[in-house]
Amino acid sequence: MLRECDKACIYSFDGVFLAEVKVVDSEKDSMALIFEEEDMDKVNTESVIVFYDGLQGLVTCKCSLSARVKVVGTESGDLGTAIYKVPCRIDELIGVEQRRRDLKVRVSIPVMIETADEQGKVIHLPAKLKDISAGGIGFESPEKLKENQIFSFMFETDAGDTRLKASVLWVREIAENGEEPFYRYGSRYFGLSAYQESMVRKFTFQEQLKRRKIE
Repeated sequence: MLRECDKACIYSFDGVFLAEVKVVDSEKDSMALIFEEEDMDKVNTESVIVFYDGLQGLVTCKCSLSARVKVVGTESGDLGTAIYKVPCRIDELIGVEQRRRDLKVRVSIPVMIETADEQGKVIHLPAKLKDISAGGIGFESPEKLKENQIFSFMFETDAGDTRLKASVLWVREIAENGEEPFYRYGSRYFGLSAYQESMVRKFTFQEQLKRRKIE
């Protein structure tokens, strides 16, 4: 059922967030979850788990958890404390949310856009990402770009950095309270590699998981 999963969030049956865990052997029948010691007493043997699958999206399942086993040796969790490995069995698929290009998350990330002016000279313009998905980005800038204009920017994530290239789909001028106007853009990626698409999808899913934890 799972194809590329190394992280999940556990919820009670009434939707309360309980813990974030690592997932090992997600593609096998012998899947297990890695818990920090402080989270072990928060969850029940039956829980709702939202798996972050890099290919499918957010996969929500009803699961059964077995007896925990303390991980021995020099390994420790993110908090520097003991960790536990808990066998996990998926009993029921509840739903799959936002597959592939559908998931869009709102962000506020300053970037420097690289593009070319009318003379073909490379220029750098300040901008702020406002939303991102595996299909493209929405961003704002005080500088005017044209439809179909190609640009690139460095996309920085916890998993690494890459330069994404995109083209402008639409432009909307925005003026607020007599201030200098700025421009809102929609764009789609241009020449996106499979690796880059995977990075973007993982970022959007992780942001979605963060929002679920806050909610």
